Amino acid sequence: MATRDILIVGATGRQGRSTIDALFASVPPGNSSTRVLALTRSATSPKSLALKSAHPEIILVEGDTCDPAPIFGAWPTISAVFLVTVPPNDEKQALPFLETAVASSTKVDHTVFTSVDRGGDEASWAQPTSVPHFAAKHRVELRLRKLCDDAGRRWTILRPTSFMETFNPAFFGKLMASMWALSMPADRRMQMVSTRDIGRFAAKALLDPEAWAGRAVALAGDELSFTELQDVFRRTVGQELPQTYGVLAQPVLWLVEDAAKSFEWFSTVGYGADIEHLRGEEPRLQSFEKWLRESSQWKIAGG
Repeated sequence: MATRDILIVGATGRQGRSTIDALFASVPPGNSSTRVLALTRSATSPKSLALKSAHPEIILVEGDTCDPAPIFGAWPTISAVFLVTVPPNDEKQALPFLETAVASSTKVDHTVFTSVDRGGDEASWAQPTSVPHFAAKHRVELRLRKLCDDAGRRWTILRPTSFMETFNPAFFGKLMASMWALSMPADRRMQMVSTRDIGRFAAKALLDPEAWAGRAVALAGDELSFTELQDVFRRTVGQELPQTYGVLAQPVLWLVEDAAKSFEWFSTVGYGADIEHLRGEEPRLQSFEKWLRESSQWKIAGG
């Protein structure tokens, strides 16, 4: 059996690292049929070295998605790609890379792109939304689909909802909680997903491309109102969900277009993942409480 080389873009970020962890959990040690390549700007950075320490079999590949030709030139054996982009430069990071990845000179036969849900699996195709980085990812999705369809290559799009990791102990979590409390009705629910579960679904797609080809799937593990979020946090962690002062959160909603439009969209449209169906595909899917207990940085009493 020929070796299948899988390139993970954003390997030292949360989604990339979760995908790598899930791949190695699914592929037996010493399996010669699958190799995992981790794209990084520096193979000697602390995060890259930590990745290599955790997974000694991984191959660190130095490169930049904005200049992708040297990557595929050095590694012509790459047959699958996991791509994640970071706002506000989603298109700058994605488009040159995709153009090169699906060129006739490469062996890439499957690209998995992690995007963002915009109202459900079908609705997202027609809803770029007014949120700038949502719209940018929508344009990347359309380009990916066209490039792959024209070239006869396989594609999969994963569309995460809000990240549970937002609520790890840090100032940004406090800010997010305060913006949610200020900008949305108390009973308005929002869907969330853990990056661990994004990685697990990405690994499923990468290891079974035939089953996942042509699928665009919204990802969420829970759907809570802010009041419910507070209740789950209080019951699980044993303290109140941290927030910052409204005087700090309100200017962000006023001045940062992406934040303001995001919460406006959450309040009026919102995510549309089919959580029940997802749990049927992945029974270990984390609820917010399960994430707090299993994956978060919070210290859980008795946990």
